[in-house]
This record gives sequence, C-alpha cells and structure tokens, in this order.
Amino acid sequence: MAPLLDLVTAAQYNAWANARIYTALGRLSDDDRKKDRRAFFGSMHNTMNHSLLADLIYRERLEKKPTTYTRLDEVLYDDFAELEAAHRANDAWYIAFCQALTAEELDGTLSFTAVGLDEDSEFSLPLRLCLTNLFQHQIHHRGQVHHMISHAGAPPPPVDVVKFGRGDHD
Repeated sequence: MAPLLDLVTAAQYNAWANARIYTALGRLSDDDRKKDRRAFFGSMHNTMNHSLLADLIYRERLEKKPTTYTRLDEVLYDDFAELEAAHRANDAWYIAFCQALTAEELDGTLSFTAVGLDEDSEFSLPLRLCLTNLFQHQIHHRGQVHHMISHAGAPPPPVDVVKFGRGDHD
C-alpha cells in the first residue's frame, strides 16, 4: 500500500504551513504573541517554541547525538525573529534530511530516550513512525496556534494540504 503522504512532501508541506503561521504571527504585536491564552504552552510564542523544540529533539536523535534538552516547555528563543529564523532553518534541514533518506534507512528503527518521562522512556520504533509523529506533532500545535491567532482578532492563514498541493504558495 502506498503511503498517504510521502515524507519529502510532508516535510515540504510542514515548512510551507509553518511559514504561513509565522507570517500571520508577524502581523501581531509581541504582547499578543506572548499573551497567555490558556493553551497547553500558554501563548502562541511558547507553542511555536515547543514545536521547534520537539523538532530539535528529534533532530538530535536522527543525528545520533545525545539529547541536550530536558523539558518540553523550554523557551529556546524569547525574541520572535530569532525563533522564526531558527524554525525556518530547521524546517529546511528536515526537507534535506527526508530527501536524502534511502528506503533502507526509512525501513530501519530509531532508538531514543524520551524527554519528560520518568518511566518507560527508552523507545525503539520504526523510523517511518517517528517521522510521521514528528510531522503530526507540528500539525497538532499549528492548529492550536491557528486558533489562538483568531482569538487575537487576526485572520488565521489557510494551512490545509489541498491549498499546498494546488501550489498556492503565496
């Protein structure tokens, strides 16, 4: 059975959707971005920090490096422009990583220690599942930020795969 969305396309879509969210966030004030909106990570800014943090944790795993992060709510960047630049650069890394994956590598497993768990924190899972989780995690948190943008009184951007697939890359 063919996958629903190949990983290269998923990585490209992820970068596209993140860019649209960052563009919308850039139209808001720093106070609006950092206002506690009772989301899991509080604010839009902190939610995007968490999203990047999770990507960086997975990246360390993929690069076979020890995990340097200990908390899932760590704020990596207080400055919005720095956060956006780091996230966009990391999205580009994931596109290149997925493009370079061989079928053999993709059929392999990824072993890692989870961050933020006290028990059963050692995992060895299919790489395909891990990468699917990575991109699904992004979608989950983008949805939260999308909702918070509307509550800030701004129009949230369309980020659906159909718009991406049609080539609507404005």
